[in-house]
Amino acid sequence: MEPIKILVTNQKGGVGKSTISANLAAYLCLQQGVKVSLIDFDKQGSSSRWAHKAPNIGIQVHQAELSFQSSGMTLLSARNALRKGSIGSDVSISDLTWMPSISEDFMMDFDLILVPTSTSKFELASTEIFVLQYALKHFAKFPISRQLILVVPSRVEREYSSANMPTNLSCLDHCLITPPVIRTDHIDQYVYEDFFCVSNDKIVSDYFCQFGEFIADKVKIKTEEKKTPVSKLISNLSIATKKLSILDHFRIGRKQGIHSVDQPIPQYLFKGDVKH
Repeated sequence: MEPIKILVTNQKGGVGKSTISANLAAYLCLQQGVKVSLIDFDKQGSSSRWAHKAPNIGIQVHQAELSFQSSGMTLLSARNALRKGSIGSDVSISDLTWMPSISEDFMMDFDLILVPTSTSKFELASTEIFVLQYALKHFAKFPISRQLILVVPSRVEREYSSANMPTNLSCLDHCLITPPVIRTDHIDQYVYEDFFCVSNDKIVSDYFCQFGEFIADKVKIKTEEKKTPVSKLISNLSIATKKLSILDHFRIGRKQGIHSVDQPIPQYLFKGDVKH
């Protein structure tokens, strides 16, 4: 079975992507006992340096290089780096600052997309736009891919609760808010030296382990989903298509003024799993 592929990305810098990537890889490796590869697509190489210089816990670390000669070459080199870096792992984690030069088709290669964000109004609004634009363009593919988009409240204060996070993403069934990744005092004590999940500071370790456990649970779900026969996936897609067709029929009819008490929507459209 192919590994579960996780993309940690946002178009904004400074939201904790590299910190989350390196420490999530450590959590899954140490606390869940899975083989993890970390693929660093960022030129700064922050997450890969952290994993390289910290105690060796068995994470496979790869520094990816992208070709920017054309959009097609960029996508090809990104997919090649993802394929090579994922070999031999149960879970691969890619750290990438999103750029317009990368085709959004690359996002569809992943099972989970983690989008770290601060909770300030400006940055949260930017994150919502980023997620919604992607989701709207690829809505029809989600019934087959069953990809999950996980928004990560990042660098928040210790008393912060994800349940209070204001978001306009609740309309997306495949988008969830994760437990928060808290702001860590004296972070330089960890960078290149240690990982949050095994910190001597119990608050730091407990918070990150809650986040890691949430992601690990989604990894297990995706692993089971990969065992689902393709025929069932196609059936799920046809159900989604049927529902969309009903909505389209209703909208067109309403514009034409044919949906009234005397002229109801044809009942043949409501069969099987779809109810009036």
